[in-house]
Amino acid sequence: MLQLPLDIQLDASARFDNFYAANNTQLLQRLKNLTVSSDDFLFIWGAEHVGKSHLAQAICAEYSGNKLTTAYFPLDNSSLVPEVLDGFEFADIVCLDSFQAISGDLAWQEAVFNLFNNIKNQKHHLIIFSQQSPKNIPLQLADLKSRLNSMEVYRLESLNGEQRVEFLISTSKHRGLEIPIEVAQYILSRASRDVKNLISLVDLLDAQSLAQQRKVTIPFVKKVLKL
Repeated sequence: MLQLPLDIQLDASARFDNFYAANNTQLLQRLKNLTVSSDDFLFIWGAEHVGKSHLAQAICAEYSGNKLTTAYFPLDNSSLVPEVLDGFEFADIVCLDSFQAISGDLAWQEAVFNLFNNIKNQKHHLIIFSQQSPKNIPLQLADLKSRLNSMEVYRLESLNGEQRVEFLISTSKHRGLEIPIEVAQYILSRASRDVKNLISLVDLLDAQSLAQQRKVTIPFVKKVLKL
């Protein structure tokens, strides 16, 4: 993956194999099957904290490992300026995250429009992640709106209650941590249920379980998470 001299923090743990797909298996399979011989333009949208940033960074990790050049731009990062996109059509795969952040910024929209056209000419891949669909996101640049509507569009579905329990248990297992189903249900009945928060809770439980040499029980969770 291309490392940029900017204030962009990449999550080294973001991988396809630890993304809990649930109802998004078709999308995950599509992302695993990008090929050098095609020019894929995908627009992926969904609610906040459903795993869009995880997928964007997993794409870069996966394909940079296959000797492709990838670039990741979180457009809600205030340290970025539109000019940072100049010339990045040379990258095999460009991921633009938090696209909704530029809905009121014409300069950014023009930069993305130019990048889109240049990537198309190079027959490379552009993947955009946003909280809003291309039809609903408010943009001042009509030509960019038209380009977005020409992309393959996927909605990243949120997890239901049962899937969140499975996600919590599965995410823990990837870290070597065992969380019984009744403990997972207890956590979800009292903590914020968005995916980003649940991952943070698992990280904390994992660290404290190792430090204290304790199994994850409801009393342990009450103490560590202060629930």
